[in-house]
Amino acid sequence: MTSAAPSAPFPVAWRSADESSLTWARDPMHFPGPVTAMTASLIEGPFTDGLVEAFEVMQAPVRGMVHRVFSSHVYSTAPPAEPPERMEERLGRHRRLMGDMMDGLRERWETEHLPAVEAIRRELDGLSFADAAADLDRVATLMRDSSRIHFLVVIPRVASGERFATLYAQATGSDNEMEPYRCLLGEPNKSLETDRALWDLARRAAADGAVAAALRAGGPAEVMEALGATAGGRAWRAAFDAAMREYGHRGQAIEMAAPTWLEDPSFALDNVRRYLDGDALDPEGARAEHLAERERLVAAARARIAGDAEALAAFDHALATARANWPLEEDHAFHIDQRLWGSAVRRALLRLGDRLVDAGRLEARDDVFHLTLDEARAAAGGADARGPAREGRRRMADDALLDPPPTVGAPPDPSQHMDPGMVKFFGRPGPPQVDGGVLRGSPGSAGRAEGVARVVTSVEGLAAVLPGEILVCRSTTPPWTPVFASIAGLVTETGGVLAHGAIVAREYGIPAVMGTKIATSMIRDGQRVVVDGDAGEVRIAG
Repeated sequence: MTSAAPSAPFPVAWRSADESSLTWARDPMHFPGPVTAMTASLIEGPFTDGLVEAFEVMQAPVRGMVHRVFSSHVYSTAPPAEPPERMEERLGRHRRLMGDMMDGLRERWETEHLPAVEAIRRELDGLSFADAAADLDRVATLMRDSSRIHFLVVIPRVASGERFATLYAQATGSDNEMEPYRCLLGEPNKSLETDRALWDLARRAAADGAVAAALRAGGPAEVMEALGATAGGRAWRAAFDAAMREYGHRGQAIEMAAPTWLEDPSFALDNVRRYLDGDALDPEGARAEHLAERERLVAAARARIAGDAEALAAFDHALATARANWPLEEDHAFHIDQRLWGSAVRRALLRLGDRLVDAGRLEARDDVFHLTLDEARAAAGGADARGPAREGRRRMADDALLDPPPTVGAPPDPSQHMDPGMVKFFGRPGPPQVDGGVLRGSPGSAGRAEGVARVVTSVEGLAAVLPGEILVCRSTTPPWTPVFASIAGLVTETGGVLAHGAIVAREYGIPAVMGTKIATSMIRDGQRVVVDGDAGEVRIAG
């Protein structure tokens, strides 16, 4: 659907002649909808700059997933880092570097990357914007620096999983794409820790009838008022507030304008109620089963190569490294995407908004998110930003009505090779696969489930998902994880076996089909569907 008069229907304003020959693919996995002008500027600028720097450090064959925003929707491309005649030499350097980067990732995360991220967060929290222009430039610089760290963690982590998956397939002869990753289940991570904190709050509330009744009082304001009426309620609220200070920095992926749970606890309270009503699994309930299954799979694989000491040593090393690195998928998101970008950067920009409101250059502090970086810099220097902010808000509202095309620019080359690891993460290229009432995607998590489909296009829509239903969405990110404890299955439009939704679904033991491309438009809200996570198929039952 499009608006009657969209402000800018996907202009191709190329920054250079070279870019006109590139294919820009939409990224609904990380950015399912339109983004604000400020987020767009940060993504196109410092976020992409840091990403490119990280890929250069790794001597990757591409310059990274370079991002551009067309009509408020985020697109990316992966331009080659070298011309064809120099690519083999670069690939050699990349392979040599990646071995050390995979093997040392966990130690570097704990001793180097995480301390640097914490230092960046503290600096962001200390920016007063007394010198608004200088502090805004500092926000951009710190965003670039943290983006660099982000990708120096993410890429070696994925690579370590791929190295193990390759050796596992060689050892077992199995072509089951999910099986190697079942050997990595059961490792603690920050998303499961967050979900468990909500679970523990629910168990505490269940032991006090007055607290349980207060949690069912209505919206957040009514709940907090009811909790204040009893000593037990006040103690529970203090525990909830402490949990939000630790875990409540989640918002909407990388959208600086989205309030966090700490600011709006509605989503967290909804999930506490799910746990309270007994309609959800203990987030750690399947851990013992996962540990037993993974050891069974590993033992069988090791037995097949027991006579080859070199192969066995390589297998054990790859397994140990992958297990050490695997939790960093959720842990890096907790510390960088959430606590830093979604919370600390957001707070800093709101302080800038307050300065501009006090100076009469903005009408409301939230309007700062509807300015580009350049417009915000101009406002910091004395320009009136009220008009640009109103225009930015109107443009985003118009762009939200557009049906964004999957690609912008040159038509994609169907013969172009796509890295297998990227296919596992982003999903298989090509048109959707539909056969009658069966929609095919990629296997994400094993098992079979039938239930009512609940079609959700944003994190706010998760409140409508009832226990036992099948969540149908474009993609998931860490803020969505608490709902996994109560759904019966997952269907996404993007991603493959290494996408966030598939990883979390396996931890919760629910079937998932990934990368269907058209699930939210083909499946109607309320229809019954059958999810076959082993076959990667979704059957519309009625």
